[in-house]
Amino acid sequence: MTKKWLSAILILAIWVPFSLAKKKDNEPGGEYFVVAPEFTSAPKIDGKLDDEFWTNAVMIDKFTQYEPREGSEPSEKTVAYLGFDRNNLYIAVKAFDSNPNAIRACLVQRDKVYGDDEITIYLDTFNTKERAYAFKVNPCGVQTDGIYQEVRRRHRGGGFDRIDRNWDTYFHTAASIDDEGYSVEISIPFKSIRFPDTDSQTWGLQIQRSIRRKNEDIYWRPRSRDVNGFLIQAGQMQIDGNLAKGKNFEVMPVATGLKEDTGKLEPELGLNLKYGITSNITTDLTINPDYSQIEADMPQIDVNQRFALYYAEKRPFFLEGKDYFDTPIELVYTRTIADPTWGAKVTGKIGKTTFGVLSSYDTAPMEFETPENGDGESEVYEYPRNFVNLLRMKFDLYPESYIGAIYTDKRAGDNWQSITSASNQVGGVDGNLKFLRFNRFSFQIVGSQSKTNTYDSGIVPAMIFNLSHASRRWSFSAGYTHLPPDFDASVGYIRRVDIKQFQSRLGYNILPMNDYIVDIRPSIEYRRAYDFNNVLTDEEVRLGGFLTGWRNSFIYGGYSWELERYQGIDFKREGLRVHINSEPLGWLSGGINFSFGDSIYYSENPYLGWKISYGGNLLLRPLTNLRLFYNYRNDTFWRDKGGERVYRINIISQRINFQISRHLSLRLITDYNDYYQELFNSFLISYELNPGTVFYLGVDDERGKDVNGRYEKLGRFYYIKFSYWWRI
Repeated sequence: MTKKWLSAILILAIWVPFSLAKKKDNEPGGEYFVVAPEFTSAPKIDGKLDDEFWTNAVMIDKFTQYEPREGSEPSEKTVAYLGFDRNNLYIAVKAFDSNPNAIRACLVQRDKVYGDDEITIYLDTFNTKERAYAFKVNPCGVQTDGIYQEVRRRHRGGGFDRIDRNWDTYFHTAASIDDEGYSVEISIPFKSIRFPDTDSQTWGLQIQRSIRRKNEDIYWRPRSRDVNGFLIQAGQMQIDGNLAKGKNFEVMPVATGLKEDTGKLEPELGLNLKYGITSNITTDLTINPDYSQIEADMPQIDVNQRFALYYAEKRPFFLEGKDYFDTPIELVYTRTIADPTWGAKVTGKIGKTTFGVLSSYDTAPMEFETPENGDGESEVYEYPRNFVNLLRMKFDLYPESYIGAIYTDKRAGDNWQSITSASNQVGGVDGNLKFLRFNRFSFQIVGSQSKTNTYDSGIVPAMIFNLSHASRRWSFSAGYTHLPPDFDASVGYIRRVDIKQFQSRLGYNILPMNDYIVDIRPSIEYRRAYDFNNVLTDEEVRLGGFLTGWRNSFIYGGYSWELERYQGIDFKREGLRVHINSEPLGWLSGGINFSFGDSIYYSENPYLGWKISYGGNLLLRPLTNLRLFYNYRNDTFWRDKGGERVYRINIISQRINFQISRHLSLRLITDYNDYYQELFNSFLISYELNPGTVFYLGVDDERGKDVNGRYEKLGRFYYIKFSYWWRI
């Protein structure tokens, strides 16, 4: 019966196209289909729309509210203008506001805008309804860019808007505020994005305006909860002209220097190269790359954790085309490539086929552990060099649906000559299929093989399936995960193996859609897992609810009943978790969270104790160019409720940013962990002309408390970085 149902779903997914939807207003001649005019000269990008140049542009002045009142007229008028020349796409927006003094706008670093009014442009350049470039501008002209993906993967960066802001490119913006509201102008070079190598272009286009104090989002083409998907609801833009298509050459030399307190300055040189073979195929090469963490990871609690912590990728070379390698099982987690000496990558799209190829030589040690034998023993190997190769392909079936394949290969050894002493390969197929308007079916089936000179795992299969439904009122998902104990993806992030798990979720959407409450989403979730000896290891029932409303506030609450098996012992526990967040004022936003309940102490002799966790964050903006962010986290664990305290952890983090100009800023980071008795301070001066032309000068100071209660210096590091981005 299972095979019959699976076959039926696949047939429906492939043969019942989503194009049966009645709305045709985004096709040629429709209300939300525009033809961009070609400009004979470039406009001056200064944030002011007093240039007669824009009278030659196509004008868009019909927008519709999505939140808080879906389908209603916007509370403020918005007018957009579009045009292009051979080298750039030009977009201007006049955002009228009846109370200009209430516009939320801060002068901050690029990609660090939070809580401001914004204009967002989505460009689905291949018109696949799956992926789009997102360009955001606030009323101060501060840029944010990223990649929007329709199917959100676990662990991906970004917020509720599904935009991964780690991706950066070059585009030009300017903005100004006046007594009518504010204006923005945007110039996006065609060589900054990828698009089909054809004479005529038809792109998906959506324009969004956010009015934060009113909790209001408006869109050019109306957005509705009656449609499962965002990009499928975008309008269309046609561009006919002689565009500058690829063949651009980019050079980014990088110079860095690091000095310990008592040591000498250790300079290093690196080089990043990019060549646009065509408008849709790009080659990247990096030599001795700089992967220094200018942007520090937010501290996480690493005490009494059963599974490895996850940290987002932030390094430029790996971020280019990163989403091309995403799959339901995270087989590519590039932070496993820790210390590469060089890397090369080719990514692009030809017709309906998307592809990515990446190779890198890594000098960070690789540890390989064989599974336990019949005596419960395993062997551990460590190799100082490894060579990584990745291959990814996706074929578009129809809008929002694809079939893909992936292959990862990691080989390790003592040096380049013995680089095949150990290896791990993973390969398989995956897909995402949308059918009958509200439904999606995603899957992945892969196999891994690990080898050393004395061990061969053979082919170890793994798979994941998920069926979901999302309509205006109801949401439902059901999935199955199958990861054998000896499955290994050495380039990926696999949180847990030896698991056969079924999970499901049912939710309902209540829509008051007023100024105080936008929606209420109660839900129930169920999860059940076995190991490969068919022993029940996990069972969980969770009742939850999500409420959004006034001033971008939200409240989440959930209560769970769980069974977790650890070290051969079944632990039953209950717990409550609550998270509240709000933006009551333009200069004030924050949130609090707390949880309490039964918790396991993970050790060789585990036991069930009692844990309370709570924390909060606060963002203050007393000046338009000054931001103070504070984050606090506390975990306290008792042997039992009301009994002996086992540990208490307090982590306090501070981030102070002072923006002197659009490009020049000062930053101070302070992190304190009382469990380890460690204090970390970091001061940084940054000049960022664009994402690739930067200058950083900073100092990091680490201190620890000694036996006398004084904080002694553990280390102090001075660092400098300079890079320049040439686009030829």
